[in-house]
Amino acid sequence: MNIAVDKYAWSSCEPTELQEKLSAADISVVFDQGSENPRFHIDVTVAMIREMAAWKIFSETGYEIQYLFRPADRIELHFVESGTFEVETEEQEFTATAGTAFMLLSSGPTRLKASRSACKIALAIPRSLCLPLIHLENGDPEAFFRRFDAMADLTEKGVRTIHLMAALLLESGDHPFAGSPLGASLFQEALITAFLQSWPTSAQKTMIQAARPRNLKRALDWIQAHLGEEFTVLDIARNAGQSVRSLQLSFQQNVGMNPLNYVQRLRLQQIHHELLHGDADENISDIAARWGFSHMGYFAARYRALYGVSPSSTRASRRRLSPPSNI
Repeated sequence: MNIAVDKYAWSSCEPTELQEKLSAADISVVFDQGSENPRFHIDVTVAMIREMAAWKIFSETGYEIQYLFRPADRIELHFVESGTFEVETEEQEFTATAGTAFMLLSSGPTRLKASRSACKIALAIPRSLCLPLIHLENGDPEAFFRRFDAMADLTEKGVRTIHLMAALLLESGDHPFAGSPLGASLFQEALITAFLQSWPTSAQKTMIQAARPRNLKRALDWIQAHLGEEFTVLDIARNAGQSVRSLQLSFQQNVGMNPLNYVQRLRLQQIHHELLHGDADENISDIAARWGFSHMGYFAARYRALYGVSPSSTRASRRRLSPPSNI
């Protein structure tokens, strides 16, 4: 079993060279040293522990980064130890200063600009690792993750704990779990649990999420009751007592996606549940077809986009995690 407990460290004055090294560690970014400062310096240490990555990055000169991967497949926690970081996504812009932490959730283009002498530790958690540990009231993981605050204070107890756990992986010397596959697995689970239980949430966000329009609640309830059937947006709108246009606007404003994307996500979650807990001998294509996916290539792509792994990998993980039979 590949536990992936590697560690890398680089110091570079050449952005292109560093991009290639980070790409080899599955961190795809583009560096922009900035025209106002022709020099470029950066120190990076990357530690892998199973499917998670932690890194520490320090720059004397400052830099800009454009993310090339899809942040929707992962959650990133950044702990600012010195300097400032300006963050720009499709949804928001903010500046994180020393002593603060921030979370990246945006599924669109993301740019990050670091000041001179900026230093931070970051942790990337695949969303697929969080889903078995959370309770989804409305079957919507996006709504669950949106409860978390984008900014936090490093002095908060839970945030400080996550920060110190990530820093442990980046200490000089050998990887702390290089010789302990079980320790690596347990530490990864402890880190994810600490994040899910300790990262601050906004009570106001939770209240806004709960205070959905009555027509929208009718639509959500109807979808849940007919999820295994074929239906259109017009069917949803009629049973919710509103027009298609009003339904689409209500979903976009309150759920963050259109009705069909919401339905597709719920169906993918049902398939995910069956792959983990249903008949282990049933063909994956049959499960997908039962939930409305007739094209396996499209289904596999949408499943990977949501869970970060293929359907077959999910089923394989079920076999690995199954307890041994009694003899």
